[in-house]
Amino acid sequence: MKLKIYKKRSLKPILKLKGLRAERAVTQSDIANILGISTATYNRKENGLGQFDMREINIMTKFFGVTYEEIFDMGEVSQVL
Repeated sequence: MKLKIYKKRSLKPILKLKGLRAERAVTQSDIANILGISTATYNRKENGLGQFDMREINIMTKFFGVTYEEIFDMGEVSQVL
């Protein structure tokens, strides 16, 4: 019998990144180029389908002039096995 994992994920980080980009009129492609990744990869990560690594996070916090917590406030995340 397989175990199913259900995750409740917050959309806060996604909305914060989109908001930061909108405030500065920066596209996903612009940020992807700064990070050295493809636009498709950035899109997946911004939409919660992948994870940013520490190098990418450091670059984004410096670029946007914000702290890690200001981008990635995950709120409540629960997991059920």
